[in-house]
Amino acid sequence: MAAAAGSAVNAVNDCFSIGSTVVCTTCFNEEVEGEVLAFDHNTKMLILKCRSKSTEELSDIYVMNLSLCSNVQVVKECNGNFDDPQKLNLEQVKMRLRKTVERRQDYLKSKNADVSPEAQELYRAIAKQYGYNEVSWQGLNIQILNEVTISPPYRVDNVVSSSNNETSCNYIKRIIKQFFNTRPSPVPESGAAASTSSPSVSPTSSSLASGSPVPAN
Repeated sequence: MAAAAGSAVNAVNDCFSIGSTVVCTTCFNEEVEGEVLAFDHNTKMLILKCRSKSTEELSDIYVMNLSLCSNVQVVKECNGNFDDPQKLNLEQVKMRLRKTVERRQDYLKSKNADVSPEAQELYRAIAKQYGYNEVSWQGLNIQILNEVTISPPYRVDNVVSSSNNETSCNYIKRIIKQFFNTRPSPVPESGAAASTSSPSVSPTSSSLASGSPVPAN
C-alpha cells in the first residue's frame, strides 16, 4: 500500500497549489477532500481545510501524511489570486499541544487493568478536584495526598486516613457520594424483567389437580 501511495503522490506532488481542492484516501480507508492550505514537498505533509462534520460555520483542518495515503487526486486546480493564509500563532499551537499531551498523560495515570471501569472513573473524578499529581493507584486502592486511602468497593465506608485528617476524609466522601448519585441506575436485563412480571405457574395448580382439560392452541 505504501508503494501505491508513493506513486500516487509522485504523480501530483508538483500540482498542490494553495487554494486547490484535493481528495485522498487515508490508511484507515477514509476519504478526505478539502482545500489546500499548505504543502511541504520534503515531508509529504499536506494541510487541508475541509467542511466541518458538525457545523457549517466552522471548518476542520487535516494534516495529511501523503506517504500513508492513496488515490491522491487534484479535483480542482486554483489558478486565480487568493488571499495569503493567516499566520499561525505558534506559541498558541505549542500551548495546545502541551495541554493535549498532559491530558493524555493524566488519563493514562487513571488506568488500572486490575480494577473496574467504574473505579477508574471515580479516580478521575477525584483527580479533577485534587490534581492528578496528588492521586495515585496503590495496588487496588486509590490514594490521595499520600494519606487518604479508598479501598474496594470504593464507597464512603472504605475511606481511611492514615493521619486522621477528618477534613480531607469528609471532602472525599462527598465526592464519592456525588459520583455514585449522578450515575445512571443499572437497567435490568430483559430476561430478568420478564421473569418478574410474568406469574409463576405451579404444576400443582387447581386446574391440573382437578384434571381440567388444557385448551389447545
